[in-house]
Amino acid sequence: MLKIGWFSTGNGKGSLGFISFLLNQINKKSLNASLEFVFCNREFGEAEGSDEYINYVIQNNINLITLSSKNFQKKNKYKKFSDCRELYDKEVHKLISEYEVDIIVLAGYMLILSEDLCTKFKFINLHPALPDGPKGTWEQVIVQLIDNDQDYSGLNVHIVTKNLDAGESLGYCTFPIKSNLYNNAWKQFYLESETNYRNIIYEDLDLFTLIRKQILLREKYLLVFAINYLINNKEVLEQLFNRKFNKDFKSVDFSLQIEKLLLS
Repeated sequence: MLKIGWFSTGNGKGSLGFISFLLNQINKKSLNASLEFVFCNREFGEAEGSDEYINYVIQNNINLITLSSKNFQKKNKYKKFSDCRELYDKEVHKLISEYEVDIIVLAGYMLILSEDLCTKFKFINLHPALPDGPKGTWEQVIVQLIDNDQDYSGLNVHIVTKNLDAGESLGYCTFPIKSNLYNNAWKQFYLESETNYRNIIYEDLDLFTLIRKQILLREKYLLVFAINYLINNKEVLEQLFNRKFNKDFKSVDFSLQIEKLLLS
């Protein structure tokens, strides 16, 4: 059985959907794993979304650890969180060290990990782009996809390293963003580009919304497929522990399996 730790800011419905889907897979015995703890960098009362998330974790009898990054920064009188990231992560390290886990999943965790934390534990992260795709937040990724006039996008699960979104990819899925579904949305963007490029509000574009929807449809499936792959391939898990991947290792393409699930 794979022992999992879970990091999330618990911003909204996406984070809640992630963890509820994982628990459902575990409860159905579809995933030979256990969720040992959930860490949230918000405390109750900070935001409506994270309050709902925290309540869900408590109601499902999952070990909950919270440490407000916002309050930590304020208490220690730092102007920017990046200035106290290492200090904060040392406290996080103390809090999670009592739990024995094989991997820790970042699922909607809105902070960047310090090098110290991501080398002492084995973190994996779901990034809303292909292994060679754009870096950054999901919003930044979608903007880059649109600006670069890309034909395809996707998601990948990768190892977390000190380099943002640059760790070894374990698995991915891909989907087209130039199919008939997107034709009118691309036309809208091209028209905006010709007449109002400097003032485009990407979040208001139909194209932005369509791409985001496709990401959300696939992300929970990809994460579970990647976790299940680690469960069934102990040698890859060992390589993850040692951070020394076999030179022949290739990120696994789960696109076909995920598309079948979406069509069923």
